Amino acid sequence: MKLVRRGKLLLFPALLLGINLLIGGCGESITATKSAQQAAADSATIGTLRAENTQLRRSNAQLEQDKKTLNGKVADLTSRLGQSSQQWQDLQDLQARANTLDSQLTVEKQINSELNAKLAGQGAGSITTASEFAEKYRQALRLFDRREYSEASDAFKELSLSNADPGLASNTHYWLGECYYAAQRYRDAIGEFEKTLTYPRSYKIGAAYLMLGMSYLRLGDKAKARESWQSLLNRVPKSIYAARARKYISEL
Repeated sequence: MKLVRRGKLLLFPALLLGINLLIGGCGESITATKSAQQAAADSATIGTLRAENTQLRRSNAQLEQDKKTLNGKVADLTSRLGQSSQQWQDLQDLQARANTLDSQLTVEKQINSELNAKLAGQGAGSITTASEFAEKYRQALRLFDRREYSEASDAFKELSLSNADPGLASNTHYWLGECYYAAQRYRDAIGEFEKTLTYPRSYKIGAAYLMLGMSYLRLGDKAKARESWQSLLNRVPKSIYAARARKYISEL
């Protein structure tokens, strides 16, 4: 066994052994205390997550009902839509609100799924990042709903650069496209709607094709508009946007 040298002072092996034993005993005590504290913290966290999970389930149910009600109004207005500019504006406003509710519901379901995974002992360490992403996403949607398109576009652009929630990546591009469309930046809108369509499992495939066609129409390119709406009918024929695509094609 080697001697330990500190300056000119030598500590003998027996003395070192005693010090090590003393330190080891303290270490076990500290470890036990930390384990008890961690267990208490984990128990509190699980309780909080269960409460949040229950609240989100109720929120999901309400959003589902609101979405069904709005979709029913959209369908009714679509069937009665004539040349009235006011009816057209009402339809656009209702559709925008329905899209907002749809995205809010998507976010709530995503959070609920992650909470369930956390309660099951899975996905540890990811819930905080996903929750932060979801909160910023909801804030951006509220800005869009208030027609604050410049602020909303900045928020969605920031979200589109984040990898915190890959499941909603395509949605951020779609809503950024909606912001550009509302600001009459139709070419920029086309770019974002096309990015949305690069995600094969996007929640916004039907809506993106519809708005892509509308953007081309605003630029005077009826051929591209028709192609976009026809792609909607080919790729997602059962989409809630299919009826509108057929109507627009028939009016070209």
